[in-house]
Amino acid sequence: MFRRNIIASALVMILPGLSWAGSLTVEQRLEMLEKALKETQAELQHYKNQAVPVQVADKPAKKPATVLVKNESKDVSAITMKDFSKFVKDEIGFSYNGYFRSGWGSASHGSPKSWAIGSLGRLGNEYTGWFDLQLKQRVWHEGNKRVDAIVMLDGNVSQQYSTGWFGDNAGGENYLQFSDMYVTTQGFLPFAPEADFWVGKHGAPKIEIQMLDWKTQRTDAAAGVGLENWKVGPGKVDIALVREDVDDYDRDLNNKQQINTNTVDLRYKELPLWEDATLMLSGRYVAGNQSASEKSNQDNNGYYRWKDTWMVGSTLTQKLSDGGFNEFSLLVANNSIASSFSRYAGSSPFTTNNGRYYGDHTNGTAVRLASQGEMYLGDKVIVANALVYSFGNDVYSYETGAHSDFDSIRAVVRPAWIWDNFNQTGVELGYFRQKNTDLNGKNYYESGYKTTLFHTFKVNTSMLTSRPEIRFYGTYIKADETDLDHFTFEDQKQDQFALGAQAEIWW
Repeated sequence: MFRRNIIASALVMILPGLSWAGSLTVEQRLEMLEKALKETQAELQHYKNQAVPVQVADKPAKKPATVLVKNESKDVSAITMKDFSKFVKDEIGFSYNGYFRSGWGSASHGSPKSWAIGSLGRLGNEYTGWFDLQLKQRVWHEGNKRVDAIVMLDGNVSQQYSTGWFGDNAGGENYLQFSDMYVTTQGFLPFAPEADFWVGKHGAPKIEIQMLDWKTQRTDAAAGVGLENWKVGPGKVDIALVREDVDDYDRDLNNKQQINTNTVDLRYKELPLWEDATLMLSGRYVAGNQSASEKSNQDNNGYYRWKDTWMVGSTLTQKLSDGGFNEFSLLVANNSIASSFSRYAGSSPFTTNNGRYYGDHTNGTAVRLASQGEMYLGDKVIVANALVYSFGNDVYSYETGAHSDFDSIRAVVRPAWIWDNFNQTGVELGYFRQKNTDLNGKNYYESGYKTTLFHTFKVNTSMLTSRPEIRFYGTYIKADETDLDHFTFEDQKQDQFALGAQAEIWW
């Protein structure tokens, strides 16, 4: 490389001379070029003679402490990668977080079907490919003031077909959205310098019953403004004001109109009770902001009348000395959120049913008691649980109509044998039963059970807080009573046996 640089420099020096020597013959030009090359060769030899020879050490030189390349054993230095990751997050201010699940499954009667995941449990009972991808970039930081931009992309990828183009939506599986797009700051509010103050498309933090795949706390947001982790007294406050518009339908469910609604979500959390126990108090109110034409359609054209809805509750979290935990919640709601409580398949506190607002909602209420967590029964046995009891009076049911009563119990227990930090073998047992009573006093029953045998490859012993996890499973599901949804598996069967493998990961 050095020699090439010298020769190139010589050519650069002589070429301008050749440009004005238009009167020289070809022989004279070649003679000048040959002379310049000889001078360059002589100069190169001069540099070689002055070079200090490299001494070979008796033993290899010590490798630098921070090397960002693979060594001969093809391992990467953990310290180096940790330092590099810290540099990216702290100095560049960028982080990339995500989640997805995906896998293979086949059933005894054709294509495998999920049923009542929100009541029987999700292990061995889900066949979708969900993902969440979050990008976070610090855009400004000075002293105690900081500004970050956050974008969350989530959706579902087809697991049934070899292609899953978004927009084609083959089999009703392919979805994609920017669920979050907001700016969050610290240090700009004098009364809450430590709090996260955010503006944009975002909502209050979600709280999930993981084994049942639905949320006890959830506020969907089109756009909003809020505070999180604001220190007030012994606890912290989360408060959010978000736009949560709904599509109001007519009684044929064919025509719709958009109704503007705004939601206030308030939580007072991390209140200390006793050792390793904390309490959260929560409240949510959804208020309509209707135009005159929307009210006219409700009065004259058969559109369902909007009714404000609320939910209040409390959550107690107890951390266990062995590393487990239990979370107990009590929630009370009315109107459309109470209708969501009455759903057996999934019971997140939505104001709509699959994005549609409808129903003659009354002032009846629904109550839900829930428990979830995990505990170690010795060094080799771990048990996870999700238990939910719900009931409601004089609420609108999406299955049995207005002025319905309901009562439901669902229980999922997952014990496993811990071989080591990387292997577990166990069983997940799920059972639920729900009774709805309509306006005329007629009873409707929905019930079933699930048994899933599994072995998992893991990176830690916790079932609910450690990922990645690769699962191999066999699942038997029986739909005993189906008065509410009239569900069947393939070939009109009431049961299904499925085998599968699934990967779930977050980072």
